[in-house]
Amino acid sequence: MSKKRTANQAKTQLAGYEYIKTVSGIEEYRLRRNGLRVLFYNRPETGVVTSNITYLVGARDEARGETGVAHMLEHMLFKPTNFDRARGLTDSWSMNFERNTGSVLNANTWKDRTTYYFSYPTDMLDEALQIEAERMTGVILNDKELNPERGNVLSEFDMYNGDPDFALSVQMVSTAYHSHPYGHETIGYREDIEDYTPAKLEKFYRDYYRPDNAVMMVVGDIDRDTALKAVKKHFSGISSPKTAIPRFSIREPKQEGLRRVTITRPSTTNLLAIGFKHSGFPSQEWFATTIMLDVLTGGAESLLHKLLVDTGKASSVSGAIEPTSEENLGMISINLAKGQEHEEIESLVLHAISALDKSTIDNLIKKSKEQILTQELFSRQHSLKICQELTEYVASGHWERYEETPNILKQISTKQILQLLSKLFVESNLTIGYFKGNN
Repeated sequence: MSKKRTANQAKTQLAGYEYIKTVSGIEEYRLRRNGLRVLFYNRPETGVVTSNITYLVGARDEARGETGVAHMLEHMLFKPTNFDRARGLTDSWSMNFERNTGSVLNANTWKDRTTYYFSYPTDMLDEALQIEAERMTGVILNDKELNPERGNVLSEFDMYNGDPDFALSVQMVSTAYHSHPYGHETIGYREDIEDYTPAKLEKFYRDYYRPDNAVMMVVGDIDRDTALKAVKKHFSGISSPKTAIPRFSIREPKQEGLRRVTITRPSTTNLLAIGFKHSGFPSQEWFATTIMLDVLTGGAESLLHKLLVDTGKASSVSGAIEPTSEENLGMISINLAKGQEHEEIESLVLHAISALDKSTIDNLIKKSKEQILTQELFSRQHSLKICQELTEYVASGHWERYEETPNILKQISTKQILQLLSKLFVESNLTIGYFKGNN
């Protein structure tokens, strides 16, 4: 019998767990009692552990009229739970934990997932996992708890919506996607936020906050048996509902031409946004698109920075691409200099992109790959950064591809980038947005 098989047999013998696989030192298990998946990764001699639970629910799971409810629920999980109230606490245990231990905790909601993480000294593991288990079932959802937090989220929305970049982004995705739920921002629409009820949040919570829709990561300076026994202790008593996890299966209608949107507001800002639909994460094409976007917009040496900023036609150029599991909208955003016309800059940029060749971009691609690879390797040295990156792979349904990323990046060629530019920057794949300040 091989040593590898013997090691795997030992893992399967851990009481209460089914061993799934090991990839690049990361071990996957399933808690037999309720289907909770656990990823364990030992990072010794750091004195720090990060526990990170990812619920496979995000903005894509929201029905029309209920946009932003996943983000709203994230806020509610930082308020006192039923368990906290039973202890007589006026504040949530999670917030007290952060203040009293100097630990790092936070959460974020995105298109495909919602994630909560703690990073703390090794001896705090048990307490952190208990807090997380209690938040899975004990959130209080009534008007008394909801109304103040709704006010906070509305203020957050108004702050974001006052930013021209955000306002244009909201209109860009809703123009690019007519049916798919990627067509709304994670925070949702203001009108929907105003109409939240405890019953709406309660249903969403019960549908998606369940062990069989979650992946718990424990990464850091702790041994496997201690970590998995602690997870089992706090989560095995939580049952997964017998009902299926609700999922939308929506195919976006084919785009057959260039789409446009214009926002006009009292402002001194004038923006041009060029949106392009790209492949989902973590496909090789997604990583190639990241390099392509970096070549176009990534800093002072990038092509569009030299074309626009260095010549005084724009004050800034930036690009964005999201790690979503399905096709999504990437964006180039250009802040126009005073006196510049949107139409002229749009024509200039699209013509410049269409004229790119190997001699123009070859060195930029090499530099971009080196920089991204360096960042990638650095992010794999710290438990919190590992969890933050691994979360996106988990949400895509392919966490094991985390190991493959450095090799994928190395293999991307100039020829592939040129083919990608020709594929993505055609009219039937583009959404163009103008933000026009009329001051």
